[in-house]
Amino acid sequence: MTRFDSAGHDRRTFLKGGLLGAATLAAAAGGSQTALAQVGRAFGPIDRDAITRGDVAILKFLAAAELVEDDLWQQYCELAVGNRSYNRTLQRIDRSLIRYVCDDRDDERSHAALINSFLVAIGEQPINLDPFRTLPSVDVEGAEERGRLTNLTRLTVDTSWYARYRSPDNPDFGAVFPQLVEIIDRPTIPTRSLSDAQAQAIAHSAAFHFAAIEQGGSSLYCSLIPKASSLDVVRILAAIGPTEVYHFSAFHKSLEGIFGLNTSDGLTFPDLRSNRDLAEAIFPEPTRFLRSDLALCSVIRPSSTERAGAVAAATGLAKSGLFAGQSQQFFDAVTALAAAADAAERSV
Repeated sequence: MTRFDSAGHDRRTFLKGGLLGAATLAAAAGGSQTALAQVGRAFGPIDRDAITRGDVAILKFLAAAELVEDDLWQQYCELAVGNRSYNRTLQRIDRSLIRYVCDDRDDERSHAALINSFLVAIGEQPINLDPFRTLPSVDVEGAEERGRLTNLTRLTVDTSWYARYRSPDNPDFGAVFPQLVEIIDRPTIPTRSLSDAQAQAIAHSAAFHFAAIEQGGSSLYCSLIPKASSLDVVRILAAIGPTEVYHFSAFHKSLEGIFGLNTSDGLTFPDLRSNRDLAEAIFPEPTRFLRSDLALCSVIRPSSTERAGAVAAATGLAKSGLFAGQSQQFFDAVTALAAAADAAERSV
């Protein structure tokens, strides 16, 4: 695997033109003609006249989001495979988790590549976050020495989605749900040598974070699809979005392997293995959708701009600690991309 070397990137030059003016990714530029040819064969030529500035804003935010996901799943994959303690403790939960984590990394990477190659094909600059890969790797077995976008060492993990998908209530209508586990300011990857119990608590926390990330992506795509004007852009969102749901379902199912665990510093995990009725109820409970006077329906939720849009997604990731240590320029750039995506309006 190629190692990232951040030397040689001029962040000031990069930021002077803004994130949207970043240099074209070599891979995206090199593959744009192939991607365009593939689109031409499958669906006909791209209708560039139908693509609005809002469509471009949506794609650019999603490219950034997918690159962020690629970065965090890369860290998880490295350690799930290369760190013996982490590998062992994850497999105690679900032996498939190692494969799921690395396959998810590959999927998110392909999403970013497709979106960026489409941007190139329509004459737009792709998104390049390489100048922001400044966070250090953890100094443990299995971790590669490369710059990171994300920080997995002090996360606050949202577990309220667990009750949300088992409830007929919908956050888009104001419903609030309790946390299943209070995972606050905790590592989800090993950062040093640990006792077996401490290592297992990290794996338990990570398993919940895996699902939390993917349920957020599921809602994000649902919120942005109605804003897209171009049918080509709708196809991209409607094809990628369900893979986020697919990932969420797999990681949700893995939580059936969570066993009871209490740490010496107050972190408590429920015994989901013994509560099969709760743990196996992974299909979304029918809930209110669109209007309160309509029939209940099993749907992804939330899906509103306020609760699930680009700004909500970026804000949630920042508050979780995922970007701890990042520069203000990074936050400013992501915030601008998110606001532009949420401002997109479907052209009728």
